This record gives sequence, structure tokens and C-alpha cells, in this order.
Amino acid sequence: MRDHEKIEETVYHHLVVILPHLFVSVLILVLDFFLMYYLFMQGWWGVVLFVAVIVSVVFYILRLAFLYKKNRFILTNERIIDCEQVGFFEKFVNEIYLNKVIEAKAMVKGPGASIFRYGNLKLVLDGELGPIEFYKISDPVSLQNKINALAQNQTAEPIKKDQATCARPIELIMGEVGALNRTEKEEIIRRIEDLLRDNE
Repeated sequence: MRDHEKIEETVYHHLVVILPHLFVSVLILVLDFFLMYYLFMQGWWGVVLFVAVIVSVVFYILRLAFLYKKNRFILTNERIIDCEQVGFFEKFVNEIYLNKVIEAKAMVKGPGASIFRYGNLKLVLDGELGPIEFYKISDPVSLQNKINALAQNQTAEPIKKDQATCARPIELIMGEVGALNRTEKEEIIRRIEDLLRDNE
């Protein structure tokens, strides 16, 4: 935190993001215990399979909880710090200064989102920076109002060069690329190579 900067709110994804995964994990555990007697009757390989399923499901749940806790954004009175954890050893951190935010827009679609109060939050930024969207977060309307109010209270002082580099378009793009699978990343590389050849 810089001088006179304070944390206003730490925002996580809504639990609806992980509940389906937890439900399937618990279902697999129940099925494993349901078949325990049959597996144990098969000898050593049945015991190994029974234990392996338990270990795998517990590891998956712990990984799910870890990623849920680490993927968040922190709202301060001066900036938004977006922390994106895509694996145990890979993460991206982007900073968006509030004096670059033109408008925050909350989007709540569907009866489920309305009942459980979750949705997306899009930030429209000044300059060449494209809009940034946070998906399936709790109470996006309240956050929209808070971010718009904080952005309006920001002074027009210029951002220092070393601070501005934190929100360069390339950093924002790399933050999104990190969430893609290998095939999608290879497709992006092919398209960039085609663009470079066209510009030669």
C-alpha cells in the first residue's frame, strides 16, 4: 500500500463458481464408499483403487479451495489490484488506477444470478486500455456504485511512469492468456505470426 492508501474491499468469486465442482467431488466420494465392500473383496488392487479415489478427490477439493481463495481483486481508495491464480505456481497481478476508470457497469442476468446476487462487473477504462471484466462476483451492483464513487473522487494527478507500466495493455492481455488452455494459446501464437508476416 502507498501512503494514504487503504483497502476498501476484497472481492472473491461467488460460491456458485465452485459449488458444482464440490457437488461432483462429494458424489464421487459417496460412490467410492458405496463400493467399498466390493472393492475390498477384489484384493489389494481394490483397496488401492479405493484409497486412490479418496486421495484424488481430497487433493482436487484442496486445489479448488486454494484457487478460490487466491483469485480475487482488491479495491483500495486509489486502485484495483486484480490477482489471478491459474495454478499452484502461476499467477498474474494487474493494477488499475481508479483515475483511469471511466465507468463501472454491473451485469446481473438470469433468475439464479438475481436470487443469489451475483453477476459480472465491467470496467470501462480511459485511453487505449480495453474494458476489463470480473466474472461471477458477489453483489456487483454494490461494487459498481462504490467503484464509480471512488473513481469520481480521484484527483487528476498524472500517474508515474513506473506505476503506469503495471496497467499496460500487454500485461492485461497476458493475464487473460494465462487462463486459456494449450490449444487456445497455440491458436493465438499462429494468429500473431500471421499478423507479423503481413506487416513485413
